[in-house]
Amino acid sequence: MVPQTRILVVAEDSQVSRWLQHRLETLGQVGRIELDSIQGFDRRIVDSSASSFDLVFAVLDFAPDSTTTAFDWIDKALAPPDSPPLVVLAMNGDELSAVGALRRGVADYLPRRLLTPELLAAALKSARNARRQAAARRPNLVATGGDEVTTAAMLPQKLPRDLIPRYALLDTLGESVRATVYLAHSAALNRHVALKVSRVSDEGEAQFAREFESVGGLRHPSVVDIYDYGMHDGREFIAMEYFPCGDLKARLQNPISALESMEYLQRIAAALSVVHAQGILHRDLKPPNIMLREDGQVVLIDFGLAKNLDQSDHSTRTGVLRGSPYYMSPEQAQGHELDARSDLYSLGVMFYEMLTGAKPYLGTSAIEVLQQHVTGAVPELPPELAAYQPLLEGMMAKDRAERFESADALLASLQAAAA
Repeated sequence: MVPQTRILVVAEDSQVSRWLQHRLETLGQVGRIELDSIQGFDRRIVDSSASSFDLVFAVLDFAPDSTTTAFDWIDKALAPPDSPPLVVLAMNGDELSAVGALRRGVADYLPRRLLTPELLAAALKSARNARRQAAARRPNLVATGGDEVTTAAMLPQKLPRDLIPRYALLDTLGESVRATVYLAHSAALNRHVALKVSRVSDEGEAQFAREFESVGGLRHPSVVDIYDYGMHDGREFIAMEYFPCGDLKARLQNPISALESMEYLQRIAAALSVVHAQGILHRDLKPPNIMLREDGQVVLIDFGLAKNLDQSDHSTRTGVLRGSPYYMSPEQAQGHELDARSDLYSLGVMFYEMLTGAKPYLGTSAIEVLQQHVTGAVPELPPELAAYQPLLEGMMAKDRAERFESADALLASLQAAAA
């Protein structure tokens, strides 16, 4: 016997909601069906009540002037880790909107004008199967010595409810010794954000103030948008743009062609040109700090180590090196003053990694890696990639006087090569 299915129907038009409810009820094997609006469902995301349903059917308009809104809503609906399968009933859609919706993870996409009982029944079956498969992948109990125990790693992660006012935490995106980054929903902004929250510091040192001061007022598609900054209960927080497509580090898990590497190089160089023009050095350029948009464009994030070009750099004079050893320029490794060419060196390291799938310098310790940045030869590309060697050397020369003098100079070289 097929279990009864709890379904939530989401639509702006109440008549459409009732029409779809009737269609679903005629299929049988459907238990409770509730109706809600788009805004009502947004509230369910915040309080996690949407997860109590087995399936969600949403009626969305994919007209040219509202397609972005429909896609944004799908991303928001599917962002919580326990979100139920989503079936989209599309109005004014086409093949491109169908592909876009399916790539975002919807269980099925049904054009309303072509809807038949057979298509609706097939979508219902498919979504039920997706729900069962998700439940099967979720580990429950493990037998240990005859007793059933639940390990902490198996339990759904419990997020603090009121860690930062105005933000509902949905998932943990990453952690470091300094902070935890959460996927959160801001009711004030009506959107998902990446919320970085510091660990409580006895010294009370503001860790994110530099990042907020550096780029908080900078608005450009290639630079992360920062929405909010503050302190709460001894914790510093900063709310910024969320990127569901992930970062360059994740993209590097799969091979990148030479052509794609050149495209990423051009886009990152263009982003550096923007921040350098504002007098800002990034100083921590690495794949996890290069976020990707759906159209392949890149966005620079994590300006926690950024500095203004017209300010002296005191952090490298204290004997504490900050940044990733794998991507650090020779002058940064030695604690010298930095300039725009230091960011270009880090970009050169990433370019080598994109082309070859490997880091140019490795070692058993950070000191070994840093020493290679200072004294090692510029890495040689494989013979089939030798055409890119001069470009690499223009970014990774040990003497910064031999590098491209600026991101704009690198871009001009890339444009000349393309021509």
